[in-house]
Amino acid sequence: MSGPPTNAPQSIAWKNGHWLPFDQAGPSLADGGWVHGATVVDLLRTVAGKPFLLEAHLDRFFHDCHHLAIEPRWDRGQVAALVRELLERNQVSDHPHRAWCVVTLATPGPLAHYGSREPAGSTLIIHGFPLPRMRYAGWFAEGARLIPSTIPAAYPGPVGCRIKHRSRLHWWLAGQQTARESPGALPVLLTAQGEVTETSVAHVACINSRSRGDVLVLPPEDMVLQGVSLGLVLKLAEKIGLPVERAPFGWRDLQGAKEAFLTGSAFGLCGVSQVGHTHLPFPGPWTGRLQAAWADFAGEPVDASFR
Repeated sequence: MSGPPTNAPQSIAWKNGHWLPFDQAGPSLADGGWVHGATVVDLLRTVAGKPFLLEAHLDRFFHDCHHLAIEPRWDRGQVAALVRELLERNQVSDHPHRAWCVVTLATPGPLAHYGSREPAGSTLIIHGFPLPRMRYAGWFAEGARLIPSTIPAAYPGPVGCRIKHRSRLHWWLAGQQTARESPGALPVLLTAQGEVTETSVAHVACINSRSRGDVLVLPPEDMVLQGVSLGLVLKLAEKIGLPVERAPFGWRDLQGAKEAFLTGSAFGLCGVSQVGHTHLPFPGPWTGRLQAAWADFAGEPVDASFR
């Protein structure tokens, strides 16, 4: 995930009570977030210039901080106010093409044995950057193309898959491998048993036929991140009458689906047009209905930022 383009005016970020230029707001070399990778992170985007699904993102952020024994020195209300102030200070527009991503991260702070002169206590950083529209625009125009990664999913492990943190080497390796071997595709990480989990930027969902009709099929909750956007999709599925099934499924099951889609905080919800060498309907009818329901909820089309 990158910051603002180098030729753009430098954005303003917030760190431990201070507003700073973006490139001065990172954790120090003595910070447990750097030394141990002990970092809880959240990313949301703006819609109409406002933080979208902010309360749900805060729910997850503070839950994950508590789970990883990182206690922020600023409370939920203060963090919410800081996110809004960040957008004001950076003059974020309400135009869809000027949407932003906002990142909130917390670490244990400087480790005592490093002898740092920084004040003790956890570190909290809030920063943002323009939504990378071109990263996702092709998914809405042509559909996302998925391939299976040979890099295994980080499951199981000492930290549950539902926690959003910065230890992402498995996703990084999968992305680098795919960039070399299949540019433009998005790698899907599989378990040792060949079960579909997720990608580095999105949850994977498919529509399959059952005796009772079409069903939205998702990996079990304990195999994937607790996704905020996925939570919205589940509510929208109920609203439009689409049953949901949380059960393991493999790559061949995904290839044989009636349709498939991705959901993630940066882009919302988009269809999948290809799984390996198998082409799927794009966009599928249920995907289209979910996108329409998303637009009604958000107040703008889900692809408004990517046209």
